[in-house]
Amino acid sequence: MNAAWTQGIHHDASALYVSNPQPRLNEVVTVRMRVPANAPVRSVFLRSVPDGEQHIDAMRFAGQDGAVAWWEGSLRAANPLNAYRFKVYTDDAAYHVSGWGVSRAENLSLYDFKLLADYHAPTWVHDSVMYHIFIDRFCNGDPDNDVPPGAWTLDGKRTQRRAWSDPLLTWKEGGNADFYGGDLAGVVQKLDYIQALGANALYLSPIFTAPSNHKFDTSDFENVDPHFGGNEALVRLREALDRRGMRMIVDVVVNHIGVGHQWFKAAQADADADMRNYFTFHTHPHSYEMWNGVKSLPKLNYRSEALRDAMYRSHESVLRRWLHEPYRIDGWRLDVFNMMALQGEIQLGHKVTRGMRRAIKGDNPTAYFMGEHFFDATTNLQGDEMDAVMNYLGFTYPLRRWLTTAPFSSTIEGRVDPTRLPGEAMIEQWRAVRAAIPWQVARGQYNLLSSHDITRFFTAVNGDKAMIKLGTTILLTYPGVPGIYYGEEIGLPGGSDPDNRRPMVWDEAGWDTDLLAHYKTLIKLRRESSALIEGAFEELYADDGTVAYQRQSKTQRLIIVGNRDARASFALDAVCAGLADGIAFRDLLSGATYCVEDGALQVGALAAGAALVLEAE
Repeated sequence: MNAAWTQGIHHDASALYVSNPQPRLNEVVTVRMRVPANAPVRSVFLRSVPDGEQHIDAMRFAGQDGAVAWWEGSLRAANPLNAYRFKVYTDDAAYHVSGWGVSRAENLSLYDFKLLADYHAPTWVHDSVMYHIFIDRFCNGDPDNDVPPGAWTLDGKRTQRRAWSDPLLTWKEGGNADFYGGDLAGVVQKLDYIQALGANALYLSPIFTAPSNHKFDTSDFENVDPHFGGNEALVRLREALDRRGMRMIVDVVVNHIGVGHQWFKAAQADADADMRNYFTFHTHPHSYEMWNGVKSLPKLNYRSEALRDAMYRSHESVLRRWLHEPYRIDGWRLDVFNMMALQGEIQLGHKVTRGMRRAIKGDNPTAYFMGEHFFDATTNLQGDEMDAVMNYLGFTYPLRRWLTTAPFSSTIEGRVDPTRLPGEAMIEQWRAVRAAIPWQVARGQYNLLSSHDITRFFTAVNGDKAMIKLGTTILLTYPGVPGIYYGEEIGLPGGSDPDNRRPMVWDEAGWDTDLLAHYKTLIKLRRESSALIEGAFEELYADDGTVAYQRQSKTQRLIIVGNRDARASFALDAVCAGLADGIAFRDLLSGATYCVEDGALQVGALAAGAALVLEAE
C-alpha cells in the first residue's frame, strides 16, 4: 500500500517536465519530477537504458515551490526511443515511478516513460481540432456532378439519387448505391461554417473514384471521383483551405481495393500478369483473399515488391503523389489499418507501415500519418510507424462505456457491458494506453466521440444534453487531437451504419443552438489554452461516477471535473494536484469560483452530467 503523499508524485514528458520535449538524437535534456513539499523523500534516481543497458543517475533537489518540491536530472537522448523511469527513496521504503504510476513493485518496461529523438512530429496537430466529413452526406455544392439514377449496379442494386431530405435507406434497401450528392464543392461552400465552429483541419472520407457512396472500394487511386468534382475540385479545396490557414487529411484504403480497379482486372485477366502478385489467388481467377469475406473487396498482398512501389515507394505512388503540388494534402488516415499486410503466414504489418512512414515523411516530415484501429495499436505507436490511430481503445470506448450501455454499433456489441463502466476503470484504461506509448505520440492521438462506423454519441446517450456536454468537455480537454464528426455540434442523431451517415442538416431551425454554442466555447478553449495544447496530464481522482484530472503548462493550470451522477458534495484532495491553501479557481464554463481550503479544493454539489473546467487564478 503506497503512502498518501505518493499521490502527489508526477512526471510526464510534457514541456513542464522535460526541457525539450522534441530533442535531437544525443541531445541532453533536463527531466523534472514533482513531489509534495512535505514528502519524506531522501533521494531520487533516474534509470535509463541506452542501447539496452541499464544506466542509473542520481537526481538533484531543485527547490520548493509552494506545496511542491522538484527533483531534476539529465537524460541523454541516445536512441531514437529513450525509455526511463524513476526510483524514489525514503528512510523506510523505495518507490518506482513510471507511466503507470507509483508502485512499490517494479513495473514492466512497457510502461517506462518514453522520449523520442529526431521524431518527425506533425506539430501542427497540437493546436488542431479536426472536422470529420463523410462527403456524400455533407453538402451538395454542384448538382451537375450528381450520380444519375440507374447509372450502374453495385452488389445487385442500381444507383439511386436521393433528395437531401429523404430518409436513409438500409443497406438491404440501398446497397451503398444511394447517393445524396455531397461533393468537394460543398465542402468549400461550408468552410466558413466550419471555421466559425472553430475547427481548423478537415478529415475527409475517401475521395478517389469508386462505385459506392462511401468510396472504400477504390477503383482508381489516380483520380478524385468525378461525382465529387474530380481532381480540380481537390485543388480548389486546397486553395480555399490555404486562404484560411486550414489543413486536411484524406482517408485512403491500402488494405484492399474494389473489383473494378485496373490492378485487379489485369490480375484476373492474365495469370502471368505482373499485377497478379498484388493479390492472393487461391484458384485463379475467381477465388482470392478478400476483406472480411466481401467478394467485391480483394485484399492486397504486400509480399509483392511491385505493389509496395505502387502504393508508397515510388515518387508517383498512391501515398506520395497527393502530398505534392497542386493538392498538398496534409496527411493520410489509413482505413482498417489494424489488418493491413496481415494475412495468415503473411505478417508484414510493421515492416510495411515503417516503409510507408519513411516514404511519406521523406516528402513531408510534418504530414499526419494516422490509422483506423479499433483495438490495441500500441506496438504501432512507438515513433517509427504511425503518428496516431483513431483512439477507440484508449479514449472512446472507455468514455462511452462510462456514460452509457448503448452498443457502439451492430457489429461491436460485445464491447458493451450490462452496466456502465466505473470511473476508476475508465481512468485505468486511458492510462494503460497512454503509458504504453511516448508522450509525443499521445499528443497526436485522434480522439473522438462518433464516427461513420459507430452509433453517433447523441443517439448512444438518448439525446441527454448534459451527458453530451460532459462527453464533449472531456473530448476537448484530453491529450490528443479532438475530432468532431459532422453534425455532432448541432445534435444530429444516428444509429448503426448507415444511419450514422445521415445528411447534414443545413436548416438552422433544426439545429440545437445551445449545443452548438457549447462546442464553440470548448473548441476555442482547446485551441487557445497552453495547458490543453502543450500541458501535462495528471489523473487526480476517480470513483464510480466522478473523475478529475489536471492539465498544466508553465503558464496555466486547469483542473477538469466530470460528473456522471448527481452527488451532494465533492472535494478534491490538494496533495494529489500539488495545490496550496488559498489558490482560487474559476470555472471557464459557468464563471463560478472555488478555493483550496484545509487541504482540499472545495467543489460542492454536482449535478448529473456536470462538467467543470477550473482555471487557477
